Amino acid sequence: MFPAVLGLLGLVQVWIQGVQMFPVPRELVDLMAGMVTLLFLFCIVAYVAKISFRLASLVDDLNTLPGRTGLAAVGVGLIVQARLLGEFNSILAGPSLALGAAGVLGVALYVGIRRLRGTDTSGPPTPAMHLVFVGFVPIPAAALPLGVSPALVNGLMLYCALAALVVTATTIRPLITKGSTPPLRPLQAIHLAPPAFICIGMMLTGQTGFGLVALIWASLVAGLLVVRLRWMMEGGFSGFWSAFTFPAAAYGGALLITAEAVDSDLARYAGAVVLLATTFYVPVIATKVLKLWAKGTLAAKTNASIA
Repeated sequence: MFPAVLGLLGLVQVWIQGVQMFPVPRELVDLMAGMVTLLFLFCIVAYVAKISFRLASLVDDLNTLPGRTGLAAVGVGLIVQARLLGEFNSILAGPSLALGAAGVLGVALYVGIRRLRGTDTSGPPTPAMHLVFVGFVPIPAAALPLGVSPALVNGLMLYCALAALVVTATTIRPLITKGSTPPLRPLQAIHLAPPAFICIGMMLTGQTGFGLVALIWASLVAGLLVVRLRWMMEGGFSGFWSAFTFPAAAYGGALLITAEAVDSDLARYAGAVVLLATTFYVPVIATKVLKLWAKGTLAAKTNASIA
């Protein structure tokens, strides 16, 4: 469920950015931000309650693809949440950012060590590895307003770019050759998230050239995803459809921040199209995923742990 909520967090973040360009009441966007924040906190409390019944379920989640993807999404979500909180209360933004970064780091270390030792039981690498190893990538938007050194942020962006290239090179082949099993195909959409977030980070630190390179990278991936969309959806709806949410929202944000940075009408119009499209379908996917979770069928469908 957390990747779906991450999509909602990302969508609200892009609307906060887009309200400066489009005639949308800021009060409405703030209301959306508050509602999504409460939903995210509720989901975290529900998960904490789950592992309080059986602490071993946390380890079980770390050892399965959907479980570790969800845990990494919690960390990434806290980072994105820090940016939202920074709009209203910087005192709360700092702890959210720190917790999110620590969470992503913890999952990355756990998975990385098991991969190196050859003891990982989650199967071959998938694009979900982006959340695990590149999950720090939204940090610039949250950290820079809090006074974090741009040099530190740039170093982090360099790591994220290298890690994203490694994960992409390792896991994008099925998207090109149509070689993945139907249930896992939606995960290919995650390839869009890293370059989109890298573009945002580079633009925020004034590195427009690198930001444009990242946007071109993201746009090439987006084009390939559009071509393969029917193929990715052939397995029918599942929790993995959450992968269609947060990467697209991030791409919309990358287009809009590029439009502002280089005064590009093309990027502005493209960003508006992506923002409107995600506004319509991201809540639909998130609602369906949360309904599956509420019914207790999401874990069974995705092989996640049960308390």
